[in-house]
Amino acid sequence: MGADTQIFIAVNRAFDGPAATAFFSAVTWLGNGLVLAAIIVPSWLILDRARMKAHLMPMVVAVALGGAAANLLKVAVDRPRPPAALSSQGVPVHAPGGVPRDRSFPSGHAQTAMGAAAYLSFVYPILALPCLALAALVALSRVALGVHYPSDVAAGALLGAACSVAAFLLARRRMAGRRFPWKSF
Repeated sequence: MGADTQIFIAVNRAFDGPAATAFFSAVTWLGNGLVLAAIIVPSWLILDRARMKAHLMPMVVAVALGGAAANLLKVAVDRPRPPAALSSQGVPVHAPGGVPRDRSFPSGHAQTAMGAAAYLSFVYPILALPCLALAALVALSRVALGVHYPSDVAAGALLGAACSVAAFLLARRRMAGRRFPWKSF
């Protein structure tokens, strides 16, 4: 058994109680794009319309492209979810919400949460720590709830962050009035 599986088992067993299950079952929803949109868009509308106009579309595109890439990787890598992979070895897995039908690698929830958190951290540096901490909790929730290995959530988080870094840099370049490289022909 590799380190990824051993860490998965340790984390999954550590958080198999009713309080942890309830907590992580709620936290994991912050990795759902519609839930994040329902939180972020009204907040921006009320608190900071100027930045919303400048950054909402680049953030949405970054998270959506990251999601598309994650789904392509799921098909390409074709890694089974932990309960399916470990049941043949007789290893019980705490998966209270059931097991999604799609593949395991990378975690779409971690990609979405980290993508939004990374982008918001660039726009509002003062909120970086709480945003990134919430994204890390979403990633942890996916292991605690038995649906992803640690490497799945790490890859999803890196993918989400990378897409947001690229989108933010392009948005900042556009706002500074610089031409995009492909428009210089």
